[in-house]
This record gives sequence, C-alpha cells and structure tokens, in this order.
Amino acid sequence: RQTPRENDSVNSVWMCDYGRLNFHYVNSPERLTKPRVRLGSGQEDASWTSAIARAIDDLRRFKGDEIALIASGKMSNEELWLTKKLIEALDIKYHDIVPHVGESDDILLSSVRNPNLIGAHLLGVAQEEPGKLLPEIFQRVQAGSIKAVLALSEDLMNAGLTTDDLEKLEAFILLDILPNRTSAYATTLLPGYSFAEKRGSMVNIKGRLQRLNRAVHGPGEARDDWEILRDLLQKLTGSNGVYLIEDVFKQMAEGIPQLHGLSLSKIGDLGIQLEDKDVQTGTPENIHV
Repeated sequence: RQTPRENDSVNSVWMCDYGRLNFHYVNSPERLTKPRVRLGSGQEDASWTSAIARAIDDLRRFKGDEIALIASGKMSNEELWLTKKLIEALDIKYHDIVPHVGESDDILLSSVRNPNLIGAHLLGVAQEEPGKLLPEIFQRVQAGSIKAVLALSEDLMNAGLTTDDLEKLEAFILLDILPNRTSAYATTLLPGYSFAEKRGSMVNIKGRLQRLNRAVHGPGEARDDWEILRDLLQKLTGSNGVYLIEDVFKQMAEGIPQLHGLSLSKIGDLGIQLEDKDVQTGTPENIHV
C-alpha cells in the first residue's frame, strides 16, 4: 500500500486517491526482468554487458540529427542529469518529454501528471513547452531522417508513433519496466526500476525538491535506471563511472545553480523549497502541457 509522508508543506499530509491507489503495476507478473536484444526477426535475452554494448554500437552509427531521445517527466533528477549528458555526448538535436495531463480536483490532485516536470526543465531535457518537438520528431521518423530513437520510460505509441513508424527505425533502444506496444519493436530492451525501487530526487510542481527512498527491491535482473544510463554514458564516452547516486547528485549540484550547496542528505525527509524564480513557475495554471 501507499500512504502519504507526514509533511505539512506538501498537501498538508493528505494524499489523493489517484496517488494512493496507483501502485499495483509495481508487483505485476509481467515486469521486465532481463535485458533483451533483437536478433533477426525476434528478441533474445542478453547479458547487461552485451545489451549496453549493442545499444551504444547502434547509436554510434548515426549522426546527432539522426537520433531522437524521448524521456519522461516521471524520471528522477539524477536520471535526467545523466540523460542530458547522453544528449550532449551524442549531440542529439531532437529531445523532449511526453506531456501527461488529467483531471484536477483543485485540492490534492494536479492536472499535471508528470511528477518531475520542473526537474525535466531544470536539467535541460524537456523543451520549454513539453512535447513541442514530438510532432517534428515523429514526422522525421516517418520520413526516414531520424533513424534511431532512445525512449526512456514512455510508450511511444501512446505518444503518437505507429507500428509502421517503429518498423522504419534502424535502432530503437527502450528502457522501461513493463512490456507495452512498443517494446516488441526494440532492438535493445533495458529493464529498469519502478518508483518504489529507486533512490534519488524530484522537484514537485511547487518547486519543492524532495528525496526518494527505496521501499522494495526490483525484480530479477532489472536495474536502477540511473545505473543503466551511467553505463550507457560510460560505454559511449569511456569516462570513469560514478558508483553512488550521491555522486550523481554532487555533479548536479556543481552544474545546476539552483542546487548549489545541496546534497541528497541535506534534502531530508521533508524536502527543500527551491527559491530561484526559474523553478517557481511550477503551478498547473502556468505550466504548458
């Protein structure tokens, strides 16, 4: 079950029903538990070493404007930071997140269903208007000018791609926790962790930096998303890896002015309000979705 953390600064310790009840997929028997790579017309289980190598070998074949990266506003700050490093290392021009909206109750439940939309902006992965580049990305996939897509925790058919579009891709790397309509088309399929299995941080729509604590362990050979992204980056660049998520946060704090002087431990259980005006735009009324 899920219960709210006792924090008067966030919803006065109340929790909406959507948040309270939306967790059963974490225990789904359909969870992805092993990396898979495409061989011929099908997919086969692979080791993490070979799956990471296959993904990077595929991406290296293309120029930056032939690759698109579609991330998620559900990702942690640490994951988004490493994602931005991949974008820079591959010189990817086309990157964005998928907007998710729903009904708001004007009390506890926001219309913005990307819990780390502000973090995605802060880390430079989302466009100013989330989803603004998706139509152009999809058009370029259809035209064949984008030949590889790296999708992180998003079902791209829900976002607008079709099976014909996916079949045109020469490389499709997907990181996710459950099989979906797009996973069968992945040339490399990387099983990640759900929110309940992660550590890290996020920034809510009011600009409050909060810490994630792991509640349960991930299934099978699934791995923490930040570790997968780190390994992709290390394989791509040959850089020394980081081995603690605290070190990823330290990198962010050195590179992002709004996080200077902070650490995961300093966030504490109740979080820290980020005061910079650049993160004080996170209300449902003025977020573009």
